[in-house]
Amino acid sequence: MRERIKIIYELEHLKGSCYVEIKPGKYSGENWGEESIFFTDETFTYFSKAIEKHYKKYSLWGISEINRETWKLILGELENLKLFLTNNPKPEDLKKHIEYLYLEITEKYILGQLNKNLDDLVKVITEFQSWINKKSKDNEYISVLGV
Repeated sequence: MRERIKIIYELEHLKGSCYVEIKPGKYSGENWGEESIFFTDETFTYFSKAIEKHYKKYSLWGISEINRETWKLILGELENLKLFLTNNPKPEDLKKHIEYLYLEITEKYILGQLNKNLDDLVKVITEFQSWINKKSKDNEYISVLGV
C-alpha cells in the first residue's frame, strides 16, 4: 500500500531515510530537525517542477538553500499548479505539470483514484505554501534537504 500524500511533522513518523526535509534557514550540517517538515521522496516530486522552474540548481538528491524572494516565485508557481489540478485535468496532461519519481508505479497510483489523489495533493500544496509563508517571515532562507 502506498503512503498517503501528506506532510510529516513529527520525527517519530519517519520510517527509513527516503524523505525530503524542508528546514527553516540555511543548512547547518544537521538533519532531522525538530523545526523541519518532511515529505516522502515520491510526494515531494509531484510538485518539484515548480521549484525547478525558479531555482535551477534544485536536485532531489542534494541541498538547496533557497532565499525568500525565490520562494515567493515558487509559491506563485505552486498556486498555478493548484489551479491546474482543480480544473479536472486530463490524465494525459498531468505529466506536463507534475513529476513522477517512479513513472509507471506512481502514474498508476495517481490515476487509480485520480480525484482523491488530486484533492490530497492540492491540500498538501496549500499546507506547504502556508508553512513556507510563515517560516519566510523569520528566515531569509528555507532549505530543501534532498534524499
